[in-house]
Amino acid sequence: MSFSSRRRNYMLTPHRRDGLIEWMKHMLQHSFVLDCLAQTAPTTFQHFEELIDEHRMLEGDDTKISKLQILVPTIGTFHTPLPLCAAFLIYDEKYSVTSRRHVTLSFNEIRQILNLSQVMALCSPSHASPPTHTPSPQIGLSITSPPPSPPPSFTCPKIITFDGDQTLYSDGSNFESNPSLASSLHSLLKNGITLAVVTAAGYEYSTSKYALRLTGLLKYFKEKGLTEEEAGSFYMFGGECNYLMRMNGEYELEAVKESGPGGWITSTKHLPDTPGNWSPTSITSLLSVAHTSLTSSLSDMKLPARVILKKRAVGLIPLPSKTLPRECLDECVLRVQSALHEKAGEFENLPYCAFNGGTDAWVDVGNKRVGVEILQAYLGLLPTQCLHIGDQFLNTGNDYAARTCSPCAWITCPGETGYILKKILEIGGATTMISPTTPRSSLSKSISLGDMTRRASVEQCDPSVTSDRSRTEAVMDVYTGEILPPSKKPKT
Repeated sequence: MSFSSRRRNYMLTPHRRDGLIEWMKHMLQHSFVLDCLAQTAPTTFQHFEELIDEHRMLEGDDTKISKLQILVPTIGTFHTPLPLCAAFLIYDEKYSVTSRRHVTLSFNEIRQILNLSQVMALCSPSHASPPTHTPSPQIGLSITSPPPSPPPSFTCPKIITFDGDQTLYSDGSNFESNPSLASSLHSLLKNGITLAVVTAAGYEYSTSKYALRLTGLLKYFKEKGLTEEEAGSFYMFGGECNYLMRMNGEYELEAVKESGPGGWITSTKHLPDTPGNWSPTSITSLLSVAHTSLTSSLSDMKLPARVILKKRAVGLIPLPSKTLPRECLDECVLRVQSALHEKAGEFENLPYCAFNGGTDAWVDVGNKRVGVEILQAYLGLLPTQCLHIGDQFLNTGNDYAARTCSPCAWITCPGETGYILKKILEIGGATTMISPTTPRSSLSKSISLGDMTRRASVEQCDPSVTSDRSRTEAVMDVYTGEILPPSKKPKT
């Protein structure tokens, strides 16, 4: 393909859109224009449900193609049914979207309805999708015992995985002070749910650097208390899928053994894309191609940035006090994706992720699909027992790959993450809550996912905590992992 052809194809590529949500939005516009959304929207969402059900039934059948795939060629995998009609009715009761006359359902509102339907499918017994087979018995934890089971009355995912930046804490920041979100995470651990942060941040096995990113959360866990078994259900996967850590009874992160009996790499070598099957030559080749492409982009666009190379990643990061335009970061990512695609034969189908991190651009060896699959295999869980929460589900984002192996919730800020976790606890019927005096309203009134964006600012870190801490303690450059003295600001 010529360079001009690739440019034309780029212009046609909806790299800032989601095919399913855009199609749903288009399908609802006709009813809105005719002023009959209140009458027809529930039926339309019911039709969406039926199309998804048919798509799920035909998945794996190479002789047939679903109607939904014809309508939305980029459609992916649905791991559970989605009760979209019920979710829409709850959302409409809360926000009266069908009463509007000038503004139709937006992209974000449809995204929130999809999130709500996914939470309902995983947490409400009437919508739960039973497992189709039993996990392999030879795969399990090696450090202590299998993860604790949730109370019988609590219906929910058995593991929830999270992106880091912009999901648990603001982009480029740390988890400093967010009691509401920390409370929900603590309650999930108390109810026997395994949690894992699957982040692109990679500092090899320097556990103190990852702990620094989660300082406020680990401190909260210590203050509120967890049993050793509950604490051991919190994991951190650095570098997408390269460095697995686990919280111990002292509320510190420690590396999980890689090799030997029960080692996480040894235990998951049956997975084709696991790190235990990667060739060092392929890793070197992939990083070389990515480094050359990002260096060329930096030079061509005269960006105020530099390229850094890590053991399993290469990134383009801004110079101190500089910012990089979103359009330039997208250009860098699409260039490097093209370069890696053209030379894929040189690194033997090695999994990787090239993504726009919001303030930077990275290429990681491995991706979040591999990370989530490893956790599923290591803990003996099925995709239908999992939920991944992240903010980067466009094809230039690094949560995108996780959709193939786990149900997902697409959020835009830590505030939205907090509200999703609260709804999981409420709908699932959690028996242990940090704030047991908080009244529980009916399901239709308690589901307030639409509030998430509008109220997200309340959930952000307390700036006074961050500023006080930075004056008294050393801080870290989140890009490189370099520890800086208190007087020197990090390169963010």
